Amino acid sequence: MSPVDGFPKHGGRRIMSPRYKLFRALMRALTRLLVGFEVHGVENVPEDGPVILAANHRRYADPVLVCMAVPRRIQWMGKKELFTPPFDRFFYFIGTFPVDREGGGRGALRSSLVFLKHGWTLGIFPEGTRRKAYDPGDPPKGGVAMLAARSGAPIIPVFMDKVPSFSERLRGGKLRAYIGAPIRVDATRKGKPSYDEVADRVLRGIYALGETRGSARKAGVS
Repeated sequence: MSPVDGFPKHGGRRIMSPRYKLFRALMRALTRLLVGFEVHGVENVPEDGPVILAANHRRYADPVLVCMAVPRRIQWMGKKELFTPPFDRFFYFIGTFPVDREGGGRGALRSSLVFLKHGWTLGIFPEGTRRKAYDPGDPPKGGVAMLAARSGAPIIPVFMDKVPSFSERLRGGKLRAYIGAPIRVDATRKGKPSYDEVADRVLRGIYALGETRGSARKAGVS
């Protein structure tokens, strides 16, 4: 199926292909070796049905890191300019579909709703751009709330911690991913102010995962 129709180019299969499973396993093994990759809260991810993964965004590699943390086939939005040969094959392979950001985002929202209607997992960065930490003065995009309200899909918050430095790694530091409990959005939620309110709550919840877990680690609680 074509990505224009709202489905991924790799055939519209929600399951992981053998090739994708191998890629994911190799990436997880390599990341564990280099930075001690560790995932907490994977039990919060439903095994089936539509899901919206909302994560913080520190670095370019975050889509791949979230794919390694979450055991589901994920679809991400990507600006259409990225999909030029030969790189387009890789972006389709890791689960990215092209969107026209100059078109106001309506096409991206329509495609996202189609994915969710068919039980896919949709990956979103509510901040819209890379940030090192939570910035209350720069509110998130309300699209994550609108998609949840219209599709009925739960929002799963994901916090990707920072990559440990070489010295931190020697002291046992690890790259950790924290997956939170599902957040439900009432279907009666409508309008930008309401969506923005929910999106802000979701983003604060994402960063709270890192703060809570980080404090627990320092206190010696697993």
